[in-house]
Amino acid sequence: MRTAVRVLAGAGLIGATALGLAAPAAAEDIPHDFSIDMFAHTGDPGGTTEVFTFIENEAPRMDGRSLDFSVPDGATIVGMVDEEFVDGTERPDEGCALVTPQRVECHTSATLDFNEGASAYFTVAIDDDVTGDLSSVIYTVTPDGGVAKTMEMDLPVNDAEPSILVSIGPELSASAPLGAAFDQTIKIHRNSAVPGFTIDFTPASGVTVTGVTGLELVDGTERPDEGCVVAETGRLECHAEAEIGAFEITVHQQMPETAQVPSLGDASVHVVGDRGGEASDTAPVHISYDPRMMEVSATPSVTGAAGDVVEIVLTARHNGLFGVKGRYAELTVPAGATISSVDGLEMLNEMTWVDEGCKLWTPQRVECLRMDTLAPGDTEEWTFRVQLDSDAPAGELGVAAGKYDAHAEDYAFETVVTVAGAGDDDGSGDHDGSGGDGEELPDTGTSSTTVTLLALGLVLAGGAAMTLRARRA
Repeated sequence: MRTAVRVLAGAGLIGATALGLAAPAAAEDIPHDFSIDMFAHTGDPGGTTEVFTFIENEAPRMDGRSLDFSVPDGATIVGMVDEEFVDGTERPDEGCALVTPQRVECHTSATLDFNEGASAYFTVAIDDDVTGDLSSVIYTVTPDGGVAKTMEMDLPVNDAEPSILVSIGPELSASAPLGAAFDQTIKIHRNSAVPGFTIDFTPASGVTVTGVTGLELVDGTERPDEGCVVAETGRLECHAEAEIGAFEITVHQQMPETAQVPSLGDASVHVVGDRGGEASDTAPVHISYDPRMMEVSATPSVTGAAGDVVEIVLTARHNGLFGVKGRYAELTVPAGATISSVDGLEMLNEMTWVDEGCKLWTPQRVECLRMDTLAPGDTEEWTFRVQLDSDAPAGELGVAAGKYDAHAEDYAFETVVTVAGAGDDDGSGDHDGSGGDGEELPDTGTSSTTVTLLALGLVLAGGAAMTLRARRA
């Protein structure tokens, strides 16, 4: 005898049809003419799949028939779709019996008319350690008083490597004020080789996990079979078994009440599949705050005789939450005056790497950097000493324009410079040219586009030094 089969096309399905098993015989020897089909969905190791069987009567009538269905080692039959096995381990007069874990025997007295069909779905479990297709599934139909037809096919088993992708949202970073609640989402994508997985989520430093949506938060500190716990370390530990596709949970958290710096580091997640495969991701967490935290003022005007040294004093008070490491100040004075020094800071004559100091780019322009930390509530002063030319004409010389930067926020200031004439009172009494009380500066909201401020931005982001680069005045 010879078996001819055809493969049915279809995503994830393998099918075959038995077209004939016996050589041609006399009509009286084959009282029935019929065809059978069978196909199976691809299954996963440790999972279940369904095998579809079908018969179509091609004779005038078929009264009663038997069905035999068996699976190979590595698989067991666990049920039927929309039908129940009858009791016992022998073929019943009506219905199906599970004769062995790998064989089902059925019988029905129902009649199939011409071109009428009937189907049966079998649920098959695949062993955990299966690594490829199983051979063979056997399907046989025998009409009452007729000749049997049989077909065989492999049971397709997914042999893909476990694949897991995980990400923490929001995409860029999570932020909230001190003591406030906030959320981060965990999204997991995996293939069918990963039916279940563990999730370990570690919050950023000082952050507390308060709950989770998408899985149940259970009591205790040991990882459950399904759900999450908050371990003694503060880490969220979960296990989940979910449908294939995107899986998402939301972790509810609370910011600390106090912090020394706005950046709390990274939250991290690590996912491990029950049958292998793993993935990780991190996301930064920040304290949100108003970066324009400085109260800045400067001497509104200075007056001195020609040849005198006057002082322009910049005052900055820190009203924010976190210490400021790295502050920048610059000053440009009008023609007829030159910058001689800045109190407490070295005046550099060459380009160099510095942690702190000033660079005199031209006689009228200076840029300075301080790298110590200005604590919340503290105040600092920058005293610029300006030499008026000995031949400077009496009257208003012009405006000295400056800029102060902290936390990458700019504050502009101006000081009117005046040369006193003969007999004029410069208001200083000692000819040091100092001005009156400082005037609070407007919040310009502008950001520096100078090369130096770009370098400062790098310093504020965590660098320890800044390069002062030459440019035109």
